[in-house]
Amino acid sequence: MTEIQYRPYLEQDAQDVKAIINQAFSIDRFVKEPRLLGGALEVYLRTCLLASTYARVAVQDGRVVGILMGRVSGHERLPGRLRNRLLTGSHMARLAVLGVTEHRSLRQYFQFDAVYARLRKAATAPTTDELTLFAVDASTRGLGVGKALYDTYLDHLREHGRSDFYLYTDTRCSYGFYEKQGMTRAAAEDMTIRLDGTPETLGVFLYAGSAT
Repeated sequence: MTEIQYRPYLEQDAQDVKAIINQAFSIDRFVKEPRLLGGALEVYLRTCLLASTYARVAVQDGRVVGILMGRVSGHERLPGRLRNRLLTGSHMARLAVLGVTEHRSLRQYFQFDAVYARLRKAATAPTTDELTLFAVDASTRGLGVGKALYDTYLDHLREHGRSDFYLYTDTRCSYGFYEKQGMTRAAAEDMTIRLDGTPETLGVFLYAGSAT
């Protein structure tokens, strides 16, 4: 098996990262129409990039198989902000035009932001530095890719004299990983969503951790 390499995120990684996002967070179960799905994934990626000061990927055989982004408060955001803002705006506008017939799917897809805001307000832990995106391709799960990426973020926090951080996750994700790393659930909220047209109750969580 080819050794897995770790390096900073590059713009050329965007397609691979969007595929991992879709696989990890089931975006195609919210947004079925292919043209809308592409736009939704683009907005997801660009929003994470705009929110982050740190981004690192795992690469195997020239393909990105893991991604982690994070934000350290007060630090410079990742380069390419103008491009990311323009892409976010153009794809949001395109979703608004093309998504008239899919408004219900798009509305529930974007309602997570409101839930996250309520969780942050209710959290019983500091919510300053954030792990903004963390996902690993299914083909490499169990190989330590996620743990390696996670540990680099903790090192990054320590290098900048930081400790406390938080992240959002939900019951579709492997949130048990965070508990194994010593993170604690600081806030939670249930929401009803429709996946593949079927209503489901989704637990949405804010986890808090420490780099010490």
